[in-house]
Amino acid sequence: MAVGTEEFAGLLQLEADQRGLPELRRVIVPHPLGGLKEAAIREKAEPAVEAVIAGLTSGSS
Repeated sequence: MAVGTEEFAGLLQLEADQRGLPELRRVIVPHPLGGLKEAAIREKAEPAVEAVIAGLTSGSS
């Protein structure tokens, strides 16, 4: 399971492919996160929480 921002979605796929994990589950959140206050980060991350939980708790990769 990997989480990344929209800006780095392509890089995330490239890294997964190069490591032999092309089907790696991933959740993409809005960019940017750096430099934001906690409330703004929470606002961007909150919609992804269920997808992260599902990705971590379901059976296959």
